[in-house]
Amino acid sequence: MKLPSKIVLLTLPILAACGGGGSGQTCITTADLTKSCVAVTSHAIPEGIWFGATTTYLAAQTIVLETGQYFSVYTSGGSLVWMTEGIVAATNGAFSDPSTVALDASGQILAGTMAGNFTAQSTLAATTTVNTSPTTTPLTYNGNYNSTYDTPLTISDVLGTWNNPASVPTTATITFASNGSATGTQGTCTFTGSFTPRATGKHILDGTLTFTDPSCATGNGVAMPVEATVVNSQLTIVGVTPQRSTAFYLAAAR
Repeated sequence: MKLPSKIVLLTLPILAACGGGGSGQTCITTADLTKSCVAVTSHAIPEGIWFGATTTYLAAQTIVLETGQYFSVYTSGGSLVWMTEGIVAATNGAFSDPSTVALDASGQILAGTMAGNFTAQSTLAATTTVNTSPTTTPLTYNGNYNSTYDTPLTISDVLGTWNNPASVPTTATITFASNGSATGTQGTCTFTGSFTPRATGKHILDGTLTFTDPSCATGNGVAMPVEATVVNSQLTIVGVTPQRSTAFYLAAAR
């Protein structure tokens, strides 16, 4: 006798998936097989070392750490014109800092704001406005990413004595020892320091400078956290006191 065949019905499950919508999208598929995608919000910051120039022909260098802290140095003929510092936040390639501080060539600390946009590891554009009266012309800066940032910097890379360019009026020098300790002068100001490679493996040394002369802008005995890097054989050291009341900048070569 022939048995009747059995028909097995398969119930399709509800499908849900993440991704699959192309770069920068997250997608889901509903029970009726309708697919929808939404853009992913990115809060990546412009981490790295950037070099460029302002529209007023100042040379510009920016260091952005993975914490969001940044230092931008603007120079003319090797001499400092401005240095700015702050914490940057970003959304989809646009970044800003409503409370940047700026150090001018005389050592005065001023308040300001900064905003711009970037393409990761490629290009960056930013405008910083310093709140002075009358208002200072905004610093509009275009820069390019320097891939040196992605290589470690070690104490052995900075051993020895570094001096600032002869074109800079204030004489500065710093000497590094193999244990990361350092001694230096900037004009009549003297300081000691200690440096270690940054734990992230980037091209940065974390350091602390202690100023040891009353002529120093900080006064005698004050310590300041600083960051150091070497690009194209030039050493750059930047820092601000925790109170953001005094800043430090040194550029030198061997």
